[in-house]
Formats: sequence, C-alpha cells, structure tokens
Amino acid sequence: MHAPRMTGLAPRITRRTLELLAALGWCAGCSAELMPPSDGVSGTGGGPVAGVGGTSTGGAPADCEGTDAISAKRIVRLSFNQVANSIGTLVDAALGTQITADFELVDAAHRAFPPLQSPREGNSFTDQSWSTADQIAQAAGEYVLDNLETVTGCDAEPTDDCALGYLTDLAEKAYRRPLSAAELERYSALYTTAFKGAGATVPEAVQYGVYAIFQAPQFLYRTEFGMDATAAGPLGQHELASLLSYFLTDDTPDQLLADAAAAGALTTADQVGAQVERILATDAAKANLEGAMLSYFSYPNLETQIIQDDAFTGAMRESMYREANLFLERVLWSEPLDAMLISRKSYVDANLAPIYGLSVFPPAGATPLGDSFYEVDLPENRTGLLTQAGFLANRSRPDHTSVVGRGLLIKNAFLCTETPLPSEAVTTIINEILAQNPDASERELAQIRKETPGCGSCHDSFDPYGLALDTYDVLGRYRTVDDHDQPIDPAVTLPVEVGGGDAKDIVEVAQKLAASGAFGACMGRNLVNYALADVSAGAADIDSCATKRVAEAFSASDGTFPALIKAVATSAVFSQRVQGAAP
Repeated sequence: MHAPRMTGLAPRITRRTLELLAALGWCAGCSAELMPPSDGVSGTGGGPVAGVGGTSTGGAPADCEGTDAISAKRIVRLSFNQVANSIGTLVDAALGTQITADFELVDAAHRAFPPLQSPREGNSFTDQSWSTADQIAQAAGEYVLDNLETVTGCDAEPTDDCALGYLTDLAEKAYRRPLSAAELERYSALYTTAFKGAGATVPEAVQYGVYAIFQAPQFLYRTEFGMDATAAGPLGQHELASLLSYFLTDDTPDQLLADAAAAGALTTADQVGAQVERILATDAAKANLEGAMLSYFSYPNLETQIIQDDAFTGAMRESMYREANLFLERVLWSEPLDAMLISRKSYVDANLAPIYGLSVFPPAGATPLGDSFYEVDLPENRTGLLTQAGFLANRSRPDHTSVVGRGLLIKNAFLCTETPLPSEAVTTIINEILAQNPDASERELAQIRKETPGCGSCHDSFDPYGLALDTYDVLGRYRTVDDHDQPIDPAVTLPVEVGGGDAKDIVEVAQKLAASGAFGACMGRNLVNYALADVSAGAADIDSCATKRVAEAFSASDGTFPALIKAVATSAVFSQRVQGAAP
C-alpha cells in the first residue's frame, strides 16, 4: 500500500542498502542498539531520581507489603498512535494526519486502556505489526522527498552537509536523546556509503535516511534502563521525559521537556511536577487524557451496542457519546475528581431531553454551547456518570436492564475490584434460578442469589450497585416500576469494601462512594497502569503499595484530576524500576 518510491535506483538501492545496513551494524541486536550512551546527563543518566516518589523500597504505607515500584527494567514499544503522533510532530502535522488515515489508526477514545493491552497493539512487534511500522516509515520517507524544501529547510538542490545535518538532527529527536559519537559516525557512513555510494541523489538519500530513522528500534521502542539495565534504580532523565510525554500527550517530548532532561532538571518531585502542570495546560494533553477516560469507561462500545428501543438510533448513540465527552471535558479540568460521581450538571440536546424527563427543551436558563447541546442541571435523581444515558445503555441487554452487568461495571470501573468468572457449576445454578423465576423482580432474583451457596458472597459485592440503578431503563429513563409492572425499590446495603451502611438510592450510593476515597484510589491505580502502557509483566493492584502511595499523595492534594495525574507522575512506581534484565 505504501511502497517507497525508489525511482530508477530501486533494484540497486533495495538490495545494496540492506546489505550495507547489516554490514554497518544498523540493527545488530536490539539490546545493544537501544542502549543509550551512558555519559551522564547527555545519555540516560543525569543523576538519581530518588526525590521523585522516594526510593523503590522505602517509605511504603503501613497497611501494604512490597515496594512502591512494581515494573522491571524493560524496553517498551510505541503504540501505532504514538508512532503517528511522533512522526507528525517531528516532520509535519499533515504527515501524522495522513498516516492516521491511511493506516486506519484509531482515535484517542478507541485505544486500549492501557495503550498496549489489545490484540491490535501488543507489547512487541509481530511480523504483521512490524510490516505496518515499516510501511509507515516508508510513507514518511516519501513524504519528506515530496516536500523536501518545506520539511528540511534545505534548498531544492540540497548540499550533502544540509541533508546530513537534517537527518542527524531528526534522528536525535526521534531517539528522544542525544546521539552517541558512534551513532553520529554510523549516520555519516549510512549516508555516504549506503545511499550516496550506491548512486542515490541527495534528495533520495534524505528519503532513505528518514525511512531508516523511523523504522529503527531506537525510535519504535523506548527504554527504561537507567544507568544500569541489570540493577534496580531510577530511570534516566531522557527516559523519564519520554515516559512522561507519552503518558500525558501520547506524543514525543516537546522542546522544553527535552531541554529539562538534557539539563538534568527532572530529578526532584517539584521539577517533574512543574513539567506536569505545564504540559497538562496544553490542548494535546487534555485531548489525550479525555480520550483515555472515554476509552476506560467503554463509551466507544455504544457504536456496536444493540438495544431494542426505537429511540436508540444512530443519532441517539452520537448524542450519548457527545454528552459524556463534554461532561469529562469539564469535570477533569475544572472540578474535583468526585464530580464524576456526584455532579448533576451535564449536557443535553433534543435527542437526550426526553431521556432525562425534560419536557421543555431547551430548559429555562440552560447555557447553549454553540451547537445543539445545552449545559443543564439534571433532575435530582441524576448523579454524575452513573446515571448518564450512555453509561447505562452500555450495560443494558437488548431487551431489558441488567442488574449484574451494571453492578459489575461500577465495581470494576469505579472501585477496581475484580470479580472472577463464575464456574460452570455456578453458571448452571444461575441459569436454573432464572428459568424457575421468569416473573421475579430484580430484587427478588438478587435475594435468591444472595441465599444460594456459591453465589451470595460474590454477588453481594456488586448486586447492590445494580439494584440501585434499576430505576433506570435500558436507555436510562427514570422509572418507578419494572418490566413486570412491579414497584422498584432502589434502597441497598453497600458492600463492606466501601464502608457498608445503607443508601436509599443511587444518588446516596454515589455520595458514599465519593466519601469513601475508594474511587480516587481506583483512578490512581488505573492511571498508573495507563502510564506504564504495557502491564503484561505486572500491573498495579488496588491494594499494592504503589497504588496506596499514589492515593496518599492524592488525598493531600486539592482532589482534582490534574492533582491525581501529578501524584502518579511524581511517584516511585512511575520513575523507579525494581529489577535488572532477565538472564
């Protein structure tokens, strides 16, 4: 689809270039190639980062075991979104957009959470994904050839000095660290011997050089080695800058962050925190993290959700998604994190108004947004994301609500407590319960599950949340009777994990969840795993010291989403790695 344009030199360049790349040691083993220079600040070093979140072993919360840091020294591949974003930043924004479109890359909200935990990405390159990466690099080389003057700043007929200067500067930015003397020498040899020596023109040599840079492991992977890949310790300054930038913006470090790394100015929590605050003020960071939250709460699933209700049209799906997007844009950046649970202010258009019982639209005093949406205060029976139409529709069955599905969603997404899949024997029991009680209310079914051996202890941990939400139908309309015309009682006794006690409805449930601190701790754990990107070798658990340390820092803050991001980025789990490379 994106074969590189080799002009008349294709047979000689393709074969000869590959031979010379091998002879020059271009990709002679990923470990050696990826190991950055170890000359202090200019390489991976620049001083310890012990002040960022403490050491990897000390100062753990009293009620946990283990270390604050959980991840090993490792090599982490860039996601395809990060590849496209980085190339767009380093070459031309139009090229990044072109790559995203041509290779059908997903947008921010459709990415996996964490970013590499999907079959489409994976934690390493397969033959298929490597082919895609290689084609992207080829497309980048061709784009630079077609836009040589604009992109490189060289003349239409560039000199070798200008061309090689462009390539070495691009390589340093693509590698996200200074090049070593050996790498500079290698680039010079690659340009003069592999390209020019084989008959390439200067523009063609630039094309092949760009291709080589963007298919190199130093670009496609980032390291978390520190000064010694085999020993526990902090990340290097440039490694920390890359981790921070891809966490916050899904893109390569900007110049200010790169300069801070080069100066060794990412050593203390205050220094890292200042960079976090600066970057979070950018549109790129906000768009990236808003998309991540939409992905985390599974809003893209609305596109394929099936509900047998005439009101659930394509336009309704789009309205549900838009409401959540606007809601998150506000609460993430201008309100306490708990607003995600308890805020009644939301965004409604003519499609959503009947769902929320707004008989007059737009309501008096509503604030128009310049499109079809208005900012409104929803009725008192609404509370945060929990009662938004899209959130509820996402866990409905085609023809009725699901107490179990909604309860599991709250338990997993807001409290980070996993629920094991039922055994075959338990599944058989559940199916028998449903078959024997076809007209039972959801509360009656929940009581039967509670009293059934093998079911009760598990369902008690999530059924209450689903029961409190049963006053909302498949699309989120408020109701007082169920599908069998039986009255719905939303009062529940909460699980002990959030302090127990009674709640009269989902509004009180949300208030108790917020007051318990469990939601903030859960989101901290989620953001740690999102920042780590690849958690196949170990993820932060809700009860881990890593999560509890972040929760402690967050509890001492102003309670906002940016404060939580900062608590993650200045923690030991972010900046420290606990073990050396595997033998």
